[in-house]
Amino acid sequence: MSFPREPREVQYPSFVPDPRLSEIQNAKKKLRIAHLASRDRINGPEALQLSSIIRNELRAHPLYLQADCISTYISVRSEVSNHGGILRVIESGKTVCVPKVFGNDIRLFRIHNMAEDLAPGTFGVLEPLPHCEEIPLDVPTLHVIPGVVFDWHGNRIGYGKGYYDRYLAKLPPQAITVGLAFDSQVIDAIPSEATDVPLQYLVTPSRGWVKCK
Repeated sequence: MSFPREPREVQYPSFVPDPRLSEIQNAKKKLRIAHLASRDRINGPEALQLSSIIRNELRAHPLYLQADCISTYISVRSEVSNHGGILRVIESGKTVCVPKVFGNDIRLFRIHNMAEDLAPGTFGVLEPLPHCEEIPLDVPTLHVIPGVVFDWHGNRIGYGKGYYDRYLAKLPPQAITVGLAFDSQVIDAIPSEATDVPLQYLVTPSRGWVKCK
């Protein structure tokens, strides 16, 4: 089953402050628009090469090797591509859980085969089919988290719906959280709010695993 990186020709709107949002929320919105456009400009072959480096770094770390159950997003559009990585995790014998959106929340389901257990769902993202077994959020020991922008403190900006903010807030203290990012997606600092839950680690092509400050 092949998952080529999709070409992107999206024209993102110019940033316009929304008076209904707080100053921090508008700052995040501005960063989101700018970094989505920047990420989309990474050409396909380069993005696939960088994604491969990130996946290799992820799989080589002791925290990954020791994890029996891994939760991971399924990449779409210009995100760090992880389809090949998911196949490798399944082949390794580890339990693999992927998210599905229900209302305002994310729930996790185990998959055994990407071709047989997934179909396009919310926002066109591949999601587990109804026959897949639901896994409680506190079962996976390592959670791979997507994002549009990250900082070295573990803060992240997603797509603005708050799904992963709520997801992260429900994880137990022993859970390990890791963000995958191209180098251009990581900045020095992101404005944070009380509801934000920082990640513990980032994995980038140039620096490998980085423990967030």
